[in-house]
Amino acid sequence: MALPIETILDERHRIAQDAFRNRDAAAYEALFSPRLAYTQANGETIGRDTLMRDVREQFARLKHMTSEFAREALAMGDSGRDDEVTETLTQTATTGTSAFGFIHRRWHILRRGHYIWAREDGDWRLIRVQVLSETVRGSWRYGF
Repeated sequence: MALPIETILDERHRIAQDAFRNRDAAAYEALFSPRLAYTQANGETIGRDTLMRDVREQFARLKHMTSEFAREALAMGDSGRDDEVTETLTQTATTGTSAFGFIHRRWHILRRGHYIWAREDGDWRLIRVQVLSETVRGSWRYGF
């Protein structure tokens, strides 16, 4: 018997969270289709190569990263296709870096969007992302 799609996608999200936390760019990239179209909150659409270049830069620059997703809705693809599914998710993430051991900068991100998954070569991968809203708040802290 096949696993429910929610269970499969929950595992994909766990892989994404682990890859993000461990700065494992290869594991993170494997979640995205080569044909990815990622539409950012500003309306600009980028592909997987550009997204991964940005992610690698973040992994190199940031000291602390966490990310969590909450599923709001789940819908099977057009005409009931079982090889494509759309999630509406809210992502909360926290990232941070330090300089000289006592200057600390932290960012809190709240992002909501549509995440379209398709089955490719036996795995579920993101083929499209449409960020509907994004809020980024920054803060500073000084001290050891």
